[in-house]
Amino acid sequence: MERPRLVDSGAFRSAMGDMPGAVTVITSWGPDGAPSGATLSAVVSLSLDPPQMLACFDHASNTLGAIQSHGRFLVHVLAHGQQDIAMTFSGKSPNKFRDIAWESGVLGLPKIEGCVVAVACEVENIIESGDHKIVIGRVIEVDREGALNPIVYARRKMLPFESEGANQ
Repeated sequence: MERPRLVDSGAFRSAMGDMPGAVTVITSWGPDGAPSGATLSAVVSLSLDPPQMLACFDHASNTLGAIQSHGRFLVHVLAHGQQDIAMTFSGKSPNKFRDIAWESGVLGLPKIEGCVVAVACEVENIIESGDHKIVIGRVIEVDREGALNPIVYARRKMLPFESEGANQ
């Protein structure tokens, strides 16, 4: 049986841009003891029993290296008004935390203040696929603000997510 031809990467990227997703920042501690973080678009819940999440990192991600070294990571769902934080963590600057309000939070991981939710995970598995590595984490703890509205990313824009009952 002949395999179907793969779609053009530009067409695929464009199609995925129409699929809204939470704006997330993943943090951990680097091997040098400094906090590390990255904005990711591919972060989802994986399982309820046991509770698991997955996050997809580019092979060259410094934060991926930090997570591999530390073994734990914190998933932040950013709140409306934190678009600048998402942009800061999407870059390669080594000083991402310099102008960001953060503290040592859940499991002692670097926690960005003012997020909708922070989910602490322990690495269970790392799978290589394509140009990314998929990090599967067992959820250890959840820190939820509840009253904040998250932002979503779609069509190359960060937009507020608001709905009746979103804060209940």
